[in-house]
Amino acid sequence: MENVIGNYKSLLLDYSEASRIALETGRMGLLALVLEKLEEFERSFINAFSFEKLLELQKELNSQGLLIA
Repeated sequence: MENVIGNYKSLLLDYSEASRIALETGRMGLLALVLEKLEEFERSFINAFSFEKLLELQKELNSQGLLIA
């Protein structure tokens, strides 16, 4: 499970960086790719565990400052 959490954290950090780039340059390609990867991860997570577990994980990561706003 630690590996799964690490992968999700990495995707959230990628999202943060892609968002910054999109805001600064107007280039949206990287952001679109990262959002697609996040959606894919979350769908897989829900299938393997549950939607409720995803919400718990998001709450935990939010307390660590990792959040999609």
